[in-house]
Amino acid sequence: MTDISDAPLSESSGIERLFVTVGTDYHRFDRMVWWLDEWMATKPDVQGAIVQRGTSAKSEHVESVDYLQRTQLVEEFQQATVVVCHGGPATILECRSNGIVPIVVPREEKYDEHVNDHQVDFCERLAAHGEIQMARTKDEFFRLLNLAVERGAPEVAVDDGHAAVSLIKFEDQMVELLGPRAETRSKELADVVPIRSDVQKIPVLFIGSVPRSGSTILSDLLNENPHMVNIGELVHLWERGVIENNLCGCGQSFSDCVFWGKVGEIAFGGWQHISGERMHTLQMRADRTRHIPRLLVPNISRYMATSTVQYGAVVSRILRAILEVSGKTVIVDTSKHVSTALLLRQLPDIDLRVLHLVRDPRGVANSWSKVIDRPEVQGENRAMDTLHPGRIGLRWLWFNFAFANMDRLGVPTTTIRYEDFVANPAETLDQIFEFAGVEPTGDELFGDEPLMLGEGHSVSGNPRRLDRKPVELRVDEKWRSDLDPKMRSLVSRVTGPMLDRYHYSKDV
Repeated sequence: MTDISDAPLSESSGIERLFVTVGTDYHRFDRMVWWLDEWMATKPDVQGAIVQRGTSAKSEHVESVDYLQRTQLVEEFQQATVVVCHGGPATILECRSNGIVPIVVPREEKYDEHVNDHQVDFCERLAAHGEIQMARTKDEFFRLLNLAVERGAPEVAVDDGHAAVSLIKFEDQMVELLGPRAETRSKELADVVPIRSDVQKIPVLFIGSVPRSGSTILSDLLNENPHMVNIGELVHLWERGVIENNLCGCGQSFSDCVFWGKVGEIAFGGWQHISGERMHTLQMRADRTRHIPRLLVPNISRYMATSTVQYGAVVSRILRAILEVSGKTVIVDTSKHVSTALLLRQLPDIDLRVLHLVRDPRGVANSWSKVIDRPEVQGENRAMDTLHPGRIGLRWLWFNFAFANMDRLGVPTTTIRYEDFVANPAETLDQIFEFAGVEPTGDELFGDEPLMLGEGHSVSGNPRRLDRKPVELRVDEKWRSDLDPKMRSLVSRVTGPMLDRYHYSKDV
């Protein structure tokens, strides 16, 4: 397999999803639809497109709908990689809140597209701040769309407040408050919002394992090192943190956690300036198990690469903010997913090292068979997922095979067994600290008195991260009595090809 770990992932060409909306005004906006049709007739590299046309002419080259319900409209904004729209303030604000810098064609009075030129005034103000890409001529419209094809899509943008402030002023007193028209400076899509930084790479220690292998207690102990910060499962940041507002490891809800609040402030000016729903949608395009083959090939498809570049830039931004807020030098991410590790490997800003954590598959299967409440979910009763032992056996094989071969992709990797960690915690932790490039402090953690963990800010993970009990490490072999003998035997047979590799007995 060709190693591409050292090759930066470049922005790619083609538009994966183009969404065009003329709004709901009764005035026709045929001009923009005709421009779109003329451009589409050139057969640009656009994988999918849809236009919401209202009362305007029906497109000959793009699927058209008259109007969309609010939920459908939001879904289109979240799915789109490039948006073309009219100059309505609400539409533009919806784009910006979803991290989109739209290509905007303002309606003009002289074409009988609106009652006056307030959209032109409003759009020129926003274009001067780089909030939108404005096109008042067909040539400019074609130029911006061709640039979008060339670049694939702009980087995910963050609303720094200009659009929202201008919208409030616009709604209060219309054009009068906007003053004279601002001179519009032409900007290229990729230059709208700088995300990349020239600062040194971000050190990330990624714990790769089958879930329920002991990563929670291990990462909590790593967090006790003065140079490391455990953020839990970053892969669930959008769904469980930003959207669902679950409890952070500190016991506060995500929105009330001071640590994550500061991270959002530094990264985006506040979490309210970026759409959790859109980021989760973008994440699903770049970080899912089904995408693993695409993340491994030497030349990622352009549409996959577009999503990876966009989402990766946001992840890098968050990780850099975490370092600044924590004051630490190494981030511990317990996401465990193979796809997440492969995504991080692609990002030029990340110095990735993988800690491959292995636990006896019978113990993992027994843990997955238990019904465990999730107290971090507020206002409802939820339990952690359960899975059949046979499926866990297959997952154990796949995860461990993948992480065991991560070093072949150029990713520094070290392997530890959960059982060895529990038996010799100080020695194992020092091994990990040295691998991560920080000062070993394992001996300082364990003394005569039980160890009480300090406050942590894991965004997601096993519910035990919320416990404030003394740390008690012991070998957990309850699977020998709790797991049905037939299921023990099944797991042993399924995982047999790799049990010897990690020195686990086949006898149960």
